[in-house]
Amino acid sequence: MAAVLALVSPTMDALAQVAPIVLTQPAPRAVVAAPVPARAAAAAAPVVDRTAYRIAPGDELAISFPYNAELDHAGPVGPDGRIAIPLVGNVPVGGRTIDEVAALISADLRRQGVVEDARPTVAVRQYGGVVYVGGEVRQPGPVKLTATMDPMQAVIGAGGLLDTARTRKVVVIHRNPDGSIAQRQVDLKAYTKSGIATGIDLQSQDIVFVPRSSIAEANLWIDQHINKLLPFSRSLNYNLGGGAVFGR
Repeated sequence: MAAVLALVSPTMDALAQVAPIVLTQPAPRAVVAAPVPARAAAAAAPVVDRTAYRIAPGDELAISFPYNAELDHAGPVGPDGRIAIPLVGNVPVGGRTIDEVAALISADLRRQGVVEDARPTVAVRQYGGVVYVGGEVRQPGPVKLTATMDPMQAVIGAGGLLDTARTRKVVVIHRNPDGSIAQRQVDLKAYTKSGIATGIDLQSQDIVFVPRSSIAEANLWIDQHINKLLPFSRSLNYNLGGGAVFGR
């Protein structure tokens, strides 16, 4: 009996040293979000803030005071970018947004002791700025600016595109308030197909340039370097068998 216990005891000790079996649950599978279609993503893009329009010379402003109606005023912005406001003076509004102009007028009235908290509302009654459209359009030149004009609307204002236009690479040039130049390329062909806005609101003095298409460039090169330089008429055709043939 003692021998049997001696044989069993080491076996029990070995079992006691075996690590316990731990049952674990499988790790949860990662959920991968389905890709959002490009058109849906564009549709979900934030709306452009229309208050970002910057006032330009020639604009006509309407300034109203909800608590001080006697201060209401309307007038044009001069060529120097200033507007004359009674009890305030000449206010530099050119290149500022309507919110910035409202804050500036309120601060001037407070500083002069006229009204402590004026809270004026500024609106553009008529836009006097222009954008310049050039390149492959029917009527290149200045186009009168509206509040929410985008490059396609400017091109339409210039008579529309020519057949020689490269619509995928239209260039918009803008001068920043610090004098630096910003340039952006716009695909008007995609705009006309999808109907999704370009996301660009033009500012006064912006330039929209429509370049010439590659095919039009090739045709122009042929016209300048072959048709106008070689001493024969395009109405004169040659064949190997019968000499020259006219009138084709």
